[in-house]
Amino acid sequence: MASRNITSNALAPGFIPTELTSIVTEPQRKYMLDNTPLGRFGTTDEVAAAAAFLCSPEAGYITGQVLSVDGGMSMHM
Repeated sequence: MASRNITSNALAPGFIPTELTSIVTEPQRKYMLDNTPLGRFGTTDEVAAAAAFLCSPEAGYITGQVLSVDGGMSMHM
């Protein structure tokens, strides 16, 4: 698709407290937090900002990538 000037990327968020993750037990939350190098959970606003960047002209030369928005979790595990 790049030859037609169409970019394709993906977001890989880490643990983001939402209604969907509200069923996670406290030990599971602690495990996730302990394995996140930034030492905190992400926010929906941070994931939205990453998506907005990938949709912006500034990301026009980025394609075929997976952007981890996970506080460093993917580096740590």
